[in-house]
Amino acid sequence: MNRRFLIFLILSMFAAPVMAQTPPATPTSPPAPTATTAPIFPLGPGTVEGNLNDAISSVRYRFDANADDSVTISMDTTSGDLDPFLNLYAPDGSLLERNDDRESGNRNALIALTLTQRGTYVIEATRFEQSEARTSGTFRLTLAVSGAQATGVPGDPLSVPPSFGVAFTLIDYQNVVAGDVSDTTPQRYYAIGGKQGDLIRVIMTRTSGDLNPQLRILNDHAEDLSRESQTRAGESIAYVTLPQTGWYLIEAGRHEGSGSFDLYATRLAAAVLQVGQPVTGTFSPETPSLSYIVNARIGDLLTVTMFTTDANSGVAPQLELLDLSLNTLERSTGERFVTLRTTTIPRSGPYIVRASSLQPNTSGGFNLRLTSAPGTGINAQKISYNNQYKGTITAATPLDFYSFSGKTGELVTIAMNAVSDAADTDLNAYLILMDSDLNELASNDDVATRRDARITQFRLPKDGEYTILATRAGLQSGTTTGAYDLALTAGEISLNDGAFTATLRWTSSADLNLFVRDPNGRTVSWSSPQADGGTLQIDSNTRCETPSDQPIEHIYWTQPIDGDYEVWAWDDDGCGRDDNTTFTLDVGMNGTTVYQAQAALAVGQRYGMRLRVTGDQAFVIDPGAVINPSPQQHASEGGDTVIRYGETLGGTIDDTVYAHFYQFSGTAGEQVDVSVKSMSGSLDPILILRDAADNTLPNGVNDDADAATRDSHLTYTLPADGNYVIAVTRYGVRDGTTSGDYQITLNRAGY
Repeated sequence: MNRRFLIFLILSMFAAPVMAQTPPATPTSPPAPTATTAPIFPLGPGTVEGNLNDAISSVRYRFDANADDSVTISMDTTSGDLDPFLNLYAPDGSLLERNDDRESGNRNALIALTLTQRGTYVIEATRFEQSEARTSGTFRLTLAVSGAQATGVPGDPLSVPPSFGVAFTLIDYQNVVAGDVSDTTPQRYYAIGGKQGDLIRVIMTRTSGDLNPQLRILNDHAEDLSRESQTRAGESIAYVTLPQTGWYLIEAGRHEGSGSFDLYATRLAAAVLQVGQPVTGTFSPETPSLSYIVNARIGDLLTVTMFTTDANSGVAPQLELLDLSLNTLERSTGERFVTLRTTTIPRSGPYIVRASSLQPNTSGGFNLRLTSAPGTGINAQKISYNNQYKGTITAATPLDFYSFSGKTGELVTIAMNAVSDAADTDLNAYLILMDSDLNELASNDDVATRRDARITQFRLPKDGEYTILATRAGLQSGTTTGAYDLALTAGEISLNDGAFTATLRWTSSADLNLFVRDPNGRTVSWSSPQADGGTLQIDSNTRCETPSDQPIEHIYWTQPIDGDYEVWAWDDDGCGRDDNTTFTLDVGMNGTTVYQAQAALAVGQRYGMRLRVTGDQAFVIDPGAVINPSPQQHASEGGDTVIRYGETLGGTIDDTVYAHFYQFSGTAGEQVDVSVKSMSGSLDPILILRDAADNTLPNGVNDDADAATRDSHLTYTLPADGNYVIAVTRYGVRDGTTSGDYQITLNRAGY
């Protein structure tokens, strides 16, 4: 039995009676369509994908046609229980045709007719509405027009979006759309159009569940063009400067967890500001500020000048330099003339220059010019392969630079580890690898659950000098400090020997993870890199942030205990891939391979096998098989969510996932404060505090904080240094009947 659930057997005494179910209401006729302010998307002959739910119950498309053209419009469900419904509106806005079911027993919708007039027609793709039960899901809409080709307007790259090879929903700027991701649907896709030079920002915000969102913006070749940042828990922000006019695909996914979200896209700037090129503009009450993109390299010194062209306009000019999170780095104001000078650019990439009038009700023109000069240069320490170096991050010197010479095709691994026994250190290490032009190639914040940083087996693209920036999360604006060790190695990583080993290799960018559970029920994985003498040496493609050219994970025991071991290979995140990932799993004993397997996993699937260790021998007792873990298995066995002091995370408890687990690191004598608050539904939460071995701590369980609430709260003095686990479940646990969203907050007591 999984030791993680022993506590649930004890808690089963809290089980509540099952509530009676209310029968569903009788379906009613579909209501007449109502006017909508939602955008109407252009559609050419061909196919487009979409998604309908309670937040978005209809999508409209427009197409041009001639009199006597024959059109066929079909709407087919591709997932969910969606019951499609089609409306076709004539150029004058009148309802021309509608269809619910294509035929008896077929809920897909179809309209086929010959048009009688020339003009623009509107298709409304919606759903059959019922008074109580509303259907939802994805659909495929196909438009065929006699004599027309499945292409857009010639020469207009924004007339028709490409297929992208996945089902997607068309969205427009400054409109909020809702969605959800889960183990069964780990990504949702949205298409948006834009012009060359547009700076686009997309924000994905968790609205329920324990979702840790992840965003990517892709072109029609599935290449990731964006930069992602996470400024707070439950939110992901992606930015991209569009390289050409056309359509782009937004992938809304997850680093971990599941739940619902809101998605919002906006243009931050609509022009690139080139060095030495003058720009003119006009302020008005409707447009009191204008933004421009500036591409800069780390260390550059920028100067932006602006003057108003009308002395009597009343415009009060202001210039700001902002990063992509819209944090102001520099600001300058003036009367008619203003100059903004930067100190040094903190990292290579795009920035925003915002020109504003501090008198928003005035109108007037202005001229703007950018000049740039390289800084005094980066003082980088020269290092070489297969050596280790020491450094210290302080408030006064938050950035350390190193340089090395590399050749095309070389594999390099860079590790930055905080010195754990150093006094007064809380360093959250951060690594950036740059080429000779200081363009960023790869970066990493946390390795698994540790605050160390590592770029694993990155293949160098060319001969030349490379620069490593060793810093902290937040760079100059970060707050953590401490000593660190830096190691640079070339070639494939040398795997640590062990009496018992398990090694997972694959070739894609997907985030696969290796798990080994020992006879005591302790699991070694990305979430628990050390347990009962077992050690995870390498965690590759962590959270899809730092892809390796040759991803590998390796777990070893120097002195394994006798008993049964379970070994899993788990595809936690496809990282934008829809196809299966092929892997190789090797299990060895005393240098001899006792088991080897090659198989393929879809996203969310797990491959598992069992073997028995006796003395210096090992043999297979259960050969490998691919399974589809349940949502609760994923929450219980797929690794604990990391929570840090001061954080508030969200989750959902229901019949499919009735327990979530959070891991944090604490020290002996430290007093922690944990609270779980119900945010919706009928949820009656329970929290359980456990040590790293899944032993419930004495008096470490709380159901109700007091007689006036069903929320849970616990203040506890930690008995030892190490990792701890917080389990969040409900009254009655698996047999409970309450459900809903919750928030968990972890603090040091007194903060």
